[in-house]
Amino acid sequence: MTLRQFISAVAAERKQLIVYAAADASVPVEQFETRNVTVERRPLPADGPPGFVVIRDESGFAGSLGLEELRHLVTPPIRRPWSAESESSFRPLFEILDNAVFASFDKRQMVAASREIEERAWRVGHGTLRCGFQSADALRKQRTVYSRLVDETDLEVHVYVAGDRGPTTVDGVRFHLESTAEIGRTWFVVFDGSTYTKVACGLIAEEVEDGLFRGFWTYDGEFVDEILSYLTSTYG
Repeated sequence: MTLRQFISAVAAERKQLIVYAAADASVPVEQFETRNVTVERRPLPADGPPGFVVIRDESGFAGSLGLEELRHLVTPPIRRPWSAESESSFRPLFEILDNAVFASFDKRQMVAASREIEERAWRVGHGTLRCGFQSADALRKQRTVYSRLVDETDLEVHVYVAGDRGPTTVDGVRFHLESTAEIGRTWFVVFDGSTYTKVACGLIAEEVEDGLFRGFWTYDGEFVDEILSYLTSTYG
């Protein structure tokens, strides 16, 4: 499958978000309103308990989140993987909304989601991390992050950059300069988990409008293996 086809495969899996909140409460669930995620609102009294969201999949109840946790989607903090406060605000969302297609994440939200995977790779300290950049300029903005990842861990880091000119180099990072349209329109960060297969994870998104992305994240180790197999067989 291509990277776009991986997104399509996830979109075939149905999830439901049921929002319990006051009628006038602002809830950013529209970012998950896609063909595979339906959203239903159920009212709570204005003076009632704090709002929350219940997530259901084809197997039934998948989890729940408070509205404050969900609101981290709007303005998520951007932390370095090694920060003392590195635990991502996306962690509960990653665990419960695993394999749910998001409809419109902006670049800040994409960076915050990517940090969840980079932070996991940092903590493990070995294994292989593969990341795609739509341009050399996008890579330059993250150079210090990837430099430290290879300098202070035993991670093998592969970076795939769209374009026909050599990107800014980072010592220790293995570069793959690609001119394909797929790399130019796709944002991905995938970690194999090394010997800890349960921590394998990945994020794939396609730019659908200028600065807006549609995609998914996954903790499914077998699915992560499929993604990595495609990347290595296609791009090295």
